[in-house]
Amino acid sequence: MGAGKDTILKLVRSDRGHARESAVLADLYKALKAIGFYPPEHPLREEILQTAHGYLHSLLSEHDLVLVVTRSGFSDVDGGAIAGGNPMVDALAGELFVRRIQRLAFLNDVTVADLRSFLHLLSLDPQKLASCGGMSREMMTQGIRTIWTNEIDLSVIWEKRHSMDGAVAASSGSEGHDGNGEDTLQGGGSQPEDILPEVAEPALEDLIALMDVEPGDNRYQQLARMLVSRAEEIKERGACGTLLPVIESLMRHNDDDGKSAVKKEYALFTLEQIADGAMTDFLLQQLEITGAIEKERIYAVLGRLGATVAYGIIQRLCLADGLLARKSLATALLRIGPPAIPPLLAMLKDERWHVVRNMVAIVGEIGCQVAAKGLRPAIVHEDPRVRKEAVRSLAKIGGRDAESILISLLDDGDESIVRHAILTLGILKSAAAVLPLIGIVEKRDIFAKRLSVKKDAVQALGRIGDQRATVHLMNVLEAHRWIPWNRWDDLKVVAATALGQLGDEAALPALKSYATCGGRLGRACIEAVDNIERVAEGGK
Repeated sequence: MGAGKDTILKLVRSDRGHARESAVLADLYKALKAIGFYPPEHPLREEILQTAHGYLHSLLSEHDLVLVVTRSGFSDVDGGAIAGGNPMVDALAGELFVRRIQRLAFLNDVTVADLRSFLHLLSLDPQKLASCGGMSREMMTQGIRTIWTNEIDLSVIWEKRHSMDGAVAASSGSEGHDGNGEDTLQGGGSQPEDILPEVAEPALEDLIALMDVEPGDNRYQQLARMLVSRAEEIKERGACGTLLPVIESLMRHNDDDGKSAVKKEYALFTLEQIADGAMTDFLLQQLEITGAIEKERIYAVLGRLGATVAYGIIQRLCLADGLLARKSLATALLRIGPPAIPPLLAMLKDERWHVVRNMVAIVGEIGCQVAAKGLRPAIVHEDPRVRKEAVRSLAKIGGRDAESILISLLDDGDESIVRHAILTLGILKSAAAVLPLIGIVEKRDIFAKRLSVKKDAVQALGRIGDQRATVHLMNVLEAHRWIPWNRWDDLKVVAATALGQLGDEAALPALKSYATCGGRLGRACIEAVDNIERVAEGGK
């Protein structure tokens, strides 16, 4: 090693050099995770290790690599920070730091065997490793000679290395190495249980970091399966709060157009698995008690999960006591949108009228036209409050199915429901409702018991604007009085206004003749004439 045996090499590296070191450290982290993920005989485990060793050896051909380790990253001995921004490099630093490694040195003749043994030790549980004497002691026991921890004085390192070489020469073979100097771990050889506890599972953030940069679909799926396994353990411990960032990362993967269709699909599948069960309960519980910012995060997750969580939200909504909690849960269903429709409609069979009414209201807010037919049970519900809510929801939904259901209500025995349906059909400008509404207007009513319904029907015909109603509205305007004059006058005023809305010039003679009557009817006829003539002039 020349002068490197006596002094610490102090190198002023360029940004490009730091970037290269960062890439090598990232490869080392991949190799570390491969040891914890693949079984010893798996070919990819050795392939990833060999690749990492090759890049490391290439870097060390120029100089030894001596690093200072902090919780959040690496720097060289002169204080220059290794290029940041790589989550795998930061994760590797964290793994070293929790094992009380503050200095790390790679000598330029680093071997694959030493690197394999070092990474294997680094994959062990920190507490179990500490109980065995710590990382440095175990490295000495394993006979690792080309990687050193917590020592940056290279002269001291070389003295210790000479001592180790002498001990090896005096023995037929040290524990942990075979006769060729290769680590017995490579061949799957056993080691004392008190020295090598079971391999620790990788942290969630480590798995996500690997998935962020993983190019292969198969490997991505393997990492995702491992992520699900770790998440299940966390849910069993009741620490679901730590899983929300993981779910958000999977959502980001699912949205990333830079990832393959396989990865995007598997990200969503993994998300659904992690969010299931206890995690869903946790999200809904937080939804009821957290502030607006956190709620938006949870809404985004629930919206992505869709129908898989809709039923759970509905069940919780049915049991919620507070108004704010019910509002938050209802908002979650709105964020899910159409996928929530089937479980919402299924709840229309519930015996509690207020539950049915709430489900109907949410369906209306979602506004999906395919849901209109599903509201038929609510239309014939025994409680009028449910039926009125169903009419309001149909008004928000619109479409032919909604209009058809509303038209069927025109013969309902509850006048309040009939009037509500008529008003809604007018707002929807339902052409299909014109003839049924005309039928209501012309139906005999000697004692004027349904005069309010007739007025609503006339107003609805005016809103719809279909000129098929012109003749029938003129009949109302010109008919003889057969009810008290003030009530009859009210109906004629409504008819005149409706004729003005239709804009049919055929109604002008009748309207002009009644315009001279004065009073409310005369004013209504004058306004109707003005409106028709204005429309006619605009069309010329």
